[in-house]
Formats: sequence, C-alpha cells, structure tokens
Amino acid sequence: MRALKWTAGLVAVFILAALLFVAFGLHLLKGPITRAVSEATGRELVIEGDLRAAWSLVHPRFRAERIRFSNPGWAADDQLLTAEALEASISVLPLLAGRVVVPQAHLEKPVLSLEQDAQGRRTWVLDEDAEPGKESRFHIAALTLDQGRLRYRDAGREIDLRAELSSGDGGVNFEAKGEFNGLPLIGSGHGGPVLQLRGTEPYPLKAAVRIGASAADVDGRITELVGFKGIDTQFTISGNSMEELYDIVGVALPNTSPYRTSGRLVREGSRIRWEGSGKVGESDIAGTVELETAGERPFMQGTLQSKLVNLADLGAMVGANEPRKDGVLPEMPFEPARWDSVDADVTLTAARIKRPKQLPIEKLSARIRMKDRVLTLDPLEFGIAGGRLAGTVRLDGTQDAIRAGLKMRVERLQLARLFPTIEQNQTSVGDVGGIVELDGTGNSVGRMLGSADGKVGLFMDGGRISRFMMELVALDLWDVAKLKLQGDEPIGIRCAIADFAVKGGVMQANALVFDTDVVLVEGAGTVDLKSEAMDLKLNPKPKDNSIASLNSPLLVGGTFSKPAVSLDVGKLAARGVGAIVMGIINPLLAVLPLFKEGKGEDSNCGQLIAQAAKPKATQQTRQAAKPAADASTGGSRAPGR
Repeated sequence: MRALKWTAGLVAVFILAALLFVAFGLHLLKGPITRAVSEATGRELVIEGDLRAAWSLVHPRFRAERIRFSNPGWAADDQLLTAEALEASISVLPLLAGRVVVPQAHLEKPVLSLEQDAQGRRTWVLDEDAEPGKESRFHIAALTLDQGRLRYRDAGREIDLRAELSSGDGGVNFEAKGEFNGLPLIGSGHGGPVLQLRGTEPYPLKAAVRIGASAADVDGRITELVGFKGIDTQFTISGNSMEELYDIVGVALPNTSPYRTSGRLVREGSRIRWEGSGKVGESDIAGTVELETAGERPFMQGTLQSKLVNLADLGAMVGANEPRKDGVLPEMPFEPARWDSVDADVTLTAARIKRPKQLPIEKLSARIRMKDRVLTLDPLEFGIAGGRLAGTVRLDGTQDAIRAGLKMRVERLQLARLFPTIEQNQTSVGDVGGIVELDGTGNSVGRMLGSADGKVGLFMDGGRISRFMMELVALDLWDVAKLKLQGDEPIGIRCAIADFAVKGGVMQANALVFDTDVVLVEGAGTVDLKSEAMDLKLNPKPKDNSIASLNSPLLVGGTFSKPAVSLDVGKLAARGVGAIVMGIINPLLAVLPLFKEGKGEDSNCGQLIAQAAKPKATQQTRQAAKPAADASTGGSRAPGR
C-alpha cells in the first residue's frame, strides 16, 4: 500500500507540476513538491531558496537552492542532507514504479550525514518501514560537487568517519578521519571529477588510509561506488601483525611479524582476488588468494610460495612466539572464537625455513584448511637435518579449549646435522627415525603439550660417532686424555633408542639406550612438559672396564631453559638403572613397528631388544621348571649336597 501511495503521489505531483509550470512557473510548486516528497518518504523536505527547471520529457532538470532533507527520527543527526544548491535531472518512467532515479546531480557545499544503527536501519533508505538490507528506492547514478562534508556512522561496527571533500586537479580531493571498528582512522586521496555511484563506468581512485597500525595505499578503478561491487586496483598494505586485520576485514589471520605486501586486488561481485608478493618479517611470500563472500561465512582459497620462511614471523600459528618467563614452550594464545569468521583451503610451500637458535628446517609444504572452526594441516611436511617430518596436525576450536592432535613420522634425519653446533659431531654418520603421536587440550602450544597423552619414539639403527664424545660421556678420564693427545676417531653405533610414553604431559621413558663400540649408555626417568622439568638418569657402561672411569651415573635435571647435569657419585654404575631399562624394553615401544619396516629382527636394534628380553625369559623358564624339579626329588636334597 505504501508503494502504491508513493507511486500515485509522484504521478500526481508530476502531472500537477507540469500544468502549474505551464501556467505559473516552477517556483510556485515548492510547496506542493516538498509536501508530496515529505508525505511519500516520511521525511521533511525544505527548499528555502528558488526552484527553477529546464523541462524535458525524458530527464527534466531542476535547481533547488538552500535545501534540507531530514533524517528519520532514530538518527543522531537531524538532517540527512543540507546544501547551498542542488541541480539534478530525474528520469520520468521510473517514477511510475515508485522509484526516483537521478542520472546526474550536482551539489554545492553539501553536508551529508549517513548512519546505520545496530538493527541495520540506514538513513539513506527512504522508506522507514523497509527491512534491513533492502535497497533504497532513491538512486543517484552520477554525482559532482564543489566542496562539502560527509559523516558516516555505523553503530554495529563502531564506525564514525568525517570527510572533507573538494574539487581540484580535475577531480575530487578528500581527507578523512575518525574511528573504524574502534580503531583510529586517517586517510586522504583523489578521485575522478564525477562520482559514478552506480553503473559500469569505472571511477579512478587513488588513496592512502591508516587504520590503527595498518596502512593501505590504493591506486586503481572502482565500478559502482555504492557497495564497491567492482574493484580493480594496485593495492599495498602494511602493519605490525596480520592479526590486526581482523578488526578491519573481519577475517581471522595469524599473529605475525610486521608485514608489507603489494599486488593486484580485484573484486567481481562476491569474489575478491589478491595476487602479489610481500614480506612478513624476514619471510617472503607470493601467490594468489581468493575470498568468496557469498556463503554462510567467507571462504578463502589459494596457493602461496616462499623462498624463505622464518618461523618466528608466523607467531602462535607455529608456536614460535612468547615463551613463558620461566620456560621455553610458547604460551601465546590462539583465539578459536575468531575461527568461525572464515573457512579456508590454502596451500603453502617454502624452499627454506629459518628457526633462530634452533634446528634449521630446509623446506616446508602444507595444506592449511579451516572448516567450522576446525583447523587442519594435512599433509604437513618439513625437511629437517637432511631427512623429513611428515604427518598431520588437527586443532579443533569448537570448544572453549582447543583439542589438538599431532601425528608425525620422523624419517632419515642425519645425526651430524641434528647438532650442527657441536664440532666433534660433524663426522658422525647415522639416520634417525621415529614417531610422534600426541593429543592435548589448551589454547597455546605450551598448554597443549602440558596436557598431552600419546607416545614419542626416536631410534638410530647403526652409524658412527666421535669416540671422544662417548668416552667423555663414560667419564673415562684416561681415554679422554689419550684422545686429546693422539686425536679423535669414529666408532660404531650399534643402536640408539629414546622411547617415551606420554600421559598428562609427563613423558615416562620406556627405553633410553645408546649402544656403541666403547660404551653402552642406558637411562630412565621423566620429562614434564607442563613444568618443563627433567628428571633423568643416564648410566654409562664402558666396555673396556677402564680403571680410570669414574663409573658413575649422570643425573639430568633442571628445566628446559636451565638444564643441570651432575654426577650421582653415591651409586656405582653397576648398580645403576641399566638392568631396569633393559628389562622394560617390550612390545609396547612406539618405535618397534618401525624396526620391522626396516631390517626387522636382523637389525642392530632388533638384536639389542632380543638380547634384553633373554634374561627375563630365562628367569621365567627357570622359575617354571623349579616346582617340577622339586617334585621329582620329593622336595628335598641328599645330605651333604
């Protein structure tokens, strides 16, 4: 009914205006026109100055001086528009459908106040009863102005902007300041002389904007300024961390080092595409990312490549930032509440990885997917120490505390490259394999590990290592001194195993064995991932029975950040932990299936396990046989025997 009333009113006004104009001139129609517009829109229109026209059957053109058009009652400002003068043309046929279409309009010294409230009502929608999101029945296709002011407020997004506009240099200059999503905003730029608010004619725009700590430079063309439905620009953006973009674009991104990226930004309807390159801290990045905005939530997909990635630049996403004050495991929190802002499927490859003060990683390949607040890296592969770590990571952010799962295979890590800073280790030869399977809960890497259950196992089946290093471990002072004088030499590694069961963040050693030609090192104890405390005992057994060996276990304590190694001088190695350790090598070892994939029972580690199991099996056999022997002798022995 309101639309019919609007249409009928406009038709009547137009017919009446035509008749009265012929008879008396348009100035006499100010009253009827302002009353008709006010009644049809529910807004007050006031024309204080002259009203003149240049009539045409297709696009009648008029000029109204000193005009005011009010806002709805809920708005903060009383007036939607005030201007010294308005010159505009109006299409006749759309009036019959209840729409006001203005092909061209020119404003002199306008002051425009646009506002959207928390319920989604917009002041520029003339029908107050229109549903939120409904398109306005008032359209301006092209607009020019000499100078003016614009204010835009959006209560739902904490946006309050003020802009000064003026004509110059063959176009429109603007300067803006205010708040955007609660962050301070300042910007300036230059556009074409005609604001193409609607239509397919591209509008040239060059601008620089800073929101909070994020800055952007834009140089390109925008088609249909209302809604920014068509964009093709060269775009540069920089800031302290990509995480800060969440408050600007509403899409969750990782906490990173300072970044700067440049490229081409294209929007076609609901699809936005970025293609370009940039830097994040030391890391370089290049590729293409597309964002589809039409679904339940934005969907991001793309392919990114890098020549060098410094893991410290990627922050909490890889657990590289903000360790605890008294520890080394990162405590920077993830924010799973933001994960429902986007779904994603992005592939990342990097030729080289840098991790300061820690083990270098040669390359990285990962498929990163986000779906319904569940983040997966599958597959995930690192090149490390000449070998690789391959597997999956899953972070379920559907609850307040993230549920994390990690499954990785360790394959062919080279012993010499595992400890690149130890000079004596550079001649070592051997491949390290293993498995890591952990499940934990928490919103940081430290908390996930501190609550983890699962298993960790590493092994080396053969190889060579510095004799000096092993004699030093055995505390064989005579051989250490001799090697210092005569020079070092490599010795054979029979087998090395570090196997842990993990429960509640505590790693309990199933087996700690390092068997070489000159010394067998056995160990036991725990590593607490929550407190980062270590309580391990290593029992070296020199195979030459040197009298110069202190023959004492080594105690490894302290924390990850402050480890402490000391001698357990109160106990001899012969009564150390070796018998216990070798006795618990059992079929539950995490690395046992990996032996079978390799050399099987003929491997050095397979033989070591079989050897460790023999005493236990023999003892069980003897105990089982003893009752039978006693029965055969009547449970007694002959006198004197």
